[in-house]
Amino acid sequence: MQAVVQTGIGGVNKLRLISLDIPSPKKDEVLIKVLYCGINHLDVLIRSGKRPGPKSFPHILGSEIVGQTQDGKKVVVYPWFKDGGTIGRTCWGGYAEYAAVPKRNLVYIPSGLKLEEVCALALAGTTAYHLIKRAKIKDKSKVLVTGATGGVGTAVLQILKSKKCQIIAATSHKNKISLLKKLGADKVILTKNMVSQKGLPYAIDLVGGAVWSKVLETLGKNGTMVFCATSKQEKGQVDIGSAFSRELNILGSSGGTVDDLKAVLKLLGSHALKPVIDSIYLLKEAAVAHQKMEKQQIFGKILLQV
Repeated sequence: MQAVVQTGIGGVNKLRLISLDIPSPKKDEVLIKVLYCGINHLDVLIRSGKRPGPKSFPHILGSEIVGQTQDGKKVVVYPWFKDGGTIGRTCWGGYAEYAAVPKRNLVYIPSGLKLEEVCALALAGTTAYHLIKRAKIKDKSKVLVTGATGGVGTAVLQILKSKKCQIIAATSHKNKISLLKKLGADKVILTKNMVSQKGLPYAIDLVGGAVWSKVLETLGKNGTMVFCATSKQEKGQVDIGSAFSRELNILGSSGGTVDDLKAVLKLLGSHALKPVIDSIYLLKEAAVAHQKMEKQQIFGKILLQV
């Protein structure tokens, strides 16, 4: 089979298209023909050594997999393991023509759904849904969202809109303001002006670092911030006195559950959620796709078509 492998830690030159034997599934695994695989920030961080990755190389990245079983059924792969591992990080993923994945991680795709849209939501949409569920965001609430232009962020906006929330989106890119408004943001502000917002009940941070710290300043009494932010390397800081006097709720959120993924598929089927797909590349173009993501030139998800 053809596969794009990571040969070591470093730049996009560490991604190579090579021929490998088709993997032999273990007793608890199923072999699937990969049709689409999403590219995530996690992939870039693993490749560059900024997040823990494989113990050895070559390694196959790719956590968002949609494929077909040997009996012709279309499936999406739930990307997380109970032990904290992730497909494409702690075991081989979907940058390949075939993948051997645990049976328990397969979710069958309802008829009528577009495979590329399911792929775009497998990790990003599930993560977005779990963020909102974890923060217990109520319908019609006012919510600040940072980092809203990626796969997770665009899904967050749509799910919040389905809850009739009033959305304030913060971006550092002026050229993305109109796109965010079209996607449902009621107000779009530049990240540098974010602290002008005060007294908010909820905030979702998808950036991290210094932005994470500024988001806390926007919350009101009993305000809740939920975050899934690892793209920034600098550390966030907390004014402890201010945090406890305002009784803030600061919640981390990582991944999601199988039920979250199934809920996302229902939202997709009801047209309440439609993923924003920035671009679709061929498998052999994975390095080009990584470059685009690193340059922050995306709006939505990047996929590989296998």
